Amino acid sequence: MNSLRLRAVLYREDGLWVAHALEMDLIGTGATESAALRELRGNVEAQLSFATQEGTNPFRPAPQEIQSLWEATNLAAIGLGRGKAAKQATRCLEWSESQVSRMKSNAFQSA
Repeated sequence: MNSLRLRAVLYREDGLWVAHALEMDLIGTGATESAALRELRGNVEAQLSFATQEGTNPFRPAPQEIQSLWEATNLAAIGLGRGKAAKQATRCLEWSESQVSRMKSNAFQSA
């Protein structure tokens, strides 16, 4: 695996920010967008390490409603959508090839 790029949609739920990764169906929550993204990054790294250790596939798509929220949010961002999605945000999370390699090697060190 080279570098890794995941899409995440951020939205508010029950007074918290939620960052939801579309390709892995993982979330992070926090009082701020940054805190939610930070927690999501940690969850992604933990899942990748675990999947490497167990030899499983860490990727599982988020539910269709989250995929649709990503699409609606991006349309709103370019002025083609309206409503709740206009208040959401999208981000791409990236890990370099060396970061991905480190996550894989950390999985085997902790086994």
